[in-house]
Amino acid sequence: MNVPERVSTTILLLILLTGSVAAVSPRVGKGVLDLSEIEQGDEFAVRLNGEWEFYFGTFIYGTPGTVCDTLIPDCYAKVPGYWSDYTVDGRKLPRFGYGTYRALIVLPRGYRDRMGFDMPVFDTSYEISINGVTMARNGTPARTRAESVPSYKPLIFSYVPKSDTLELLIRVSNYEHRRGGFWLPVKAGTFHSIQNNFSNQWLFSTLVSGILIASFLFFLIFYLLDRRDRKLLMFAILVLCLALRPFFSAPYLATVVDIRNWNLIIRGEYIILLFMITSGMWLTYLIYPARWFRKVSLAVDIVFIPWIAAVVFLPVRIFSWSVFGIQALAILTLLYAVSMSIRGIMKGNRRDIMYLLAIMAILFGVASDILLSNALEEKQQLYILSFLILIFVLIQSTLLIADWVRSDKVREKLSLQLEELNRSLESRVDERTRELTDSTEELNARNKQIALQNKKLTETISLKNKVFSVIAHDLRSPVVNILYTLYLLKEEEFRDRTESLADSCIQYSQQLISLLENMLVWGRGQEDMIKYAPAENDLADIILTNISILKDSADRKNIELNFTQVGRSNGWFDRDLVDIIIRNLLTNAIKYSYHGGKVTIHVKEREESSEWVTISICDNGVGITPERQKRLFTGHEIDSTPGTDSEKGTGIGLKLVYELVALSKGTITVESTPGSGTCFTVILPGSAQAFRIR
Repeated sequence: MNVPERVSTTILLLILLTGSVAAVSPRVGKGVLDLSEIEQGDEFAVRLNGEWEFYFGTFIYGTPGTVCDTLIPDCYAKVPGYWSDYTVDGRKLPRFGYGTYRALIVLPRGYRDRMGFDMPVFDTSYEISINGVTMARNGTPARTRAESVPSYKPLIFSYVPKSDTLELLIRVSNYEHRRGGFWLPVKAGTFHSIQNNFSNQWLFSTLVSGILIASFLFFLIFYLLDRRDRKLLMFAILVLCLALRPFFSAPYLATVVDIRNWNLIIRGEYIILLFMITSGMWLTYLIYPARWFRKVSLAVDIVFIPWIAAVVFLPVRIFSWSVFGIQALAILTLLYAVSMSIRGIMKGNRRDIMYLLAIMAILFGVASDILLSNALEEKQQLYILSFLILIFVLIQSTLLIADWVRSDKVREKLSLQLEELNRSLESRVDERTRELTDSTEELNARNKQIALQNKKLTETISLKNKVFSVIAHDLRSPVVNILYTLYLLKEEEFRDRTESLADSCIQYSQQLISLLENMLVWGRGQEDMIKYAPAENDLADIILTNISILKDSADRKNIELNFTQVGRSNGWFDRDLVDIIIRNLLTNAIKYSYHGGKVTIHVKEREESSEWVTISICDNGVGITPERQKRLFTGHEIDSTPGTDSEKGTGIGLKLVYELVALSKGTITVESTPGSGTCFTVILPGSAQAFRIR
């Protein structure tokens, strides 16, 4: 086991083995919480867990300044808990309805310090009063479904006691969810302690979400650099879901930006859970592949879209039952991962030791979250899976760094071998030079060649730097536009323009994808890493696909796209590379055409021989000057001209087209008149025989 893996394993063991000793907290018993032992001025915070009085089908409001001692509850209810689990006269209470939770807090004689109360979310609305005075509410609890308004927003409030006994009345109602009541503990204490606890909880959750979002970008970038490793993509999606989860579940960070729509929060939480379980199952399969588990993952994928549709369109009280299916799949996935990691350890795979520890931590987090969501965990106030996933992020990062270290050692070894080879070569050259003193002319020629190569290398490096500088600038524009459009979608006044704003996001995303694809292919071309796999393909099919993709861009400028075909359109080429060629040429034709212009795409067999196929893409746009035509494909400068609607580009499109056409054993020519338009003609092999001859 190398150094990074040992460090990671040590930290992980410390996290799992380090515990904290919790002091015994007072509990509510038979509706009474005794805090009479607290000293004046002491800082304290306690959870109001235990047995509360519960009155189903009744709202009790109390009388200011008095405490009623004649009430007889329907039952003593376990808190946190759901009233559908309570039993009255041998029957469980219905899931929908309203009621009142009541508890008395006995304070020390004369205690008048300012107190604070930490109120979690209730299913689905509540109103709390102390000694008959209403202090806070979420939504509107009511006696009927029509009057009830659900809401989720954790809050704290302060209260200065006016007597030694506090009567807490929490009026609740639920007509929207599958369960009613409160599943997170209410906390009471000195205001300073409650406020600090509340702020620290939000700060920590925000910090963890920020770390996870940064981790998502980290692994996404690595996936874009090596798209063969799909584990990175699945892990990036899983991390993003866990980063977003605290926004739509405890502590509900989404309420920071005043998102109070209860239905939106609930549906957002379930959509995140569905993406999380799907990506988690595929990540597990990619780490530990097995045929049966792949079938289970595919089955989940098949029901994924209907499941999402149910979350979006069905009432919450119906689709919320699906959480048990999600929980079962999560437990199944983790148990499978545990068994496979143990099998790997038994086979001597050291990495599986780290995976097992991380999976056990995640399993603990999932189990705790399930208990919390079902009101079976009294000490926990937050879903902790998002925190524990940081352990897995640490594992993945460590393994990635370890791979880098190994790769660096290989590169260092190769570098030493290359240096040794160079020294040997220099020795042989010196020896040959001493023997052949008359060959100075040959040496001078070599020196000139080296100087020419150095100059070419310098020009290439300069070109690359300028390309990446232009691309960095052009990538920023669509990203900023997407972010700005998403912020507009959150504003109430732009809700009626959702479709147009979404279309804008799609347009900017297509620009971003096109820029990234050109950059990646061009970069591989500079390193001679482009994969070329020619086969018989239909040019017409590729052209029609690109016309469909770019139709919206043409329609925005009222540009007519015409496609004609004469003879067969089959050719012998790599479909993906020719797709990039067609898309770049067609995009440029639209970009440099005026509003109301016309772009013509013509495909035909070459008249001299049916072994070749010709594609012409012509427009009646701005045209290209003769001086620029000379350096259009082979110039070393990046020259990007704005389109007729000020569209931007990177300037590498036509250079990339030229390289890909050459790689395809074809030719490309251009005919253009400034002010009249441009016509690009590409000739490609029409058969494998023509390709080999070329």
